[in-house]
Amino acid sequence: MAQYVPDELVFMDETSKDERTLCRQCGHAKESRRVNMKGVFIRGRRLTAIAAMSCEGIIAGHIVEGSLHCEGFLHFLEHSVLLQCEAYPGKHSVLVMDNACIHHGAQVYDLAERFG
Repeated sequence: MAQYVPDELVFMDETSKDERTLCRQCGHAKESRRVNMKGVFIRGRRLTAIAAMSCEGIIAGHIVEGSLHCEGFLHFLEHSVLLQCEAYPGKHSVLVMDNACIHHGAQVYDLAERFG
């Protein structure tokens, strides 16, 4: 990462929320005692947000109901993010993403190549 100028970098990530988001996944109890859990066991409505951020702040964002799938990610990338990117080594020319499965695949690479 040290070889890049801050203006070149765009960080992308997504997050989601449903009724169970704040529920603990594990608990602790005294020895020989059981953990009792009271909580919501219904998912409810799920919202997923995705955003792209540069050193200037958020440059693109989108919220969908449900989970974000590959098609939705590609649409966001093409119609919101890549329109604001320049060819390397220009402004917003390096996309930094985590290892989520929707970030992989030939379609993502082809789309990025098409925009330079």
